[in-house]
Amino acid sequence: MLRQIAALPVRANADGTIDVFLVTSRGSGRWIIPKGNPISGLSPPDVAAREAREEAGLVGQVRQRRLGSFEFHRLRVSGETCLVDVYPMHVEKQLRDFDEKRQRTVRLCNMETALSIVCSRALAGLIEQYGAEIASQRSAVGT
Repeated sequence: MLRQIAALPVRANADGTIDVFLVTSRGSGRWIIPKGNPISGLSPPDVAAREAREEAGLVGQVRQRRLGSFEFHRLRVSGETCLVDVYPMHVEKQLRDFDEKRQRTVRLCNMETALSIVCSRALAGLIEQYGAEIASQRSAVGT
């Protein structure tokens, strides 16, 4: 089984909601999060940050704690299953130009839209889980 590392790029809004940045895969055009293969010498959060910058021009803070993992079947490589470790990323800015700008589309979505268009139900579950964690943290701070 292949292993990959991904960033779950989010932006917090003043009203307490979060938006999620999604990108299209290069092969099928499915909505995914930035991800890639482990890189020797880089920690998983550093790989997640690098992939987010290359694929979507996103810069920000990647959490050191893994949110979770999801499996998916790669469409371009028949029969291959990949396990993806996901690290939350709080986006500070989006660059105008980035490595894969001409190969991918980047979309900023509210939570409901992100959950409805991502390519994997397991990925949607992780996005929903992280949204709930953020909401819980905000309500704890507000009490």
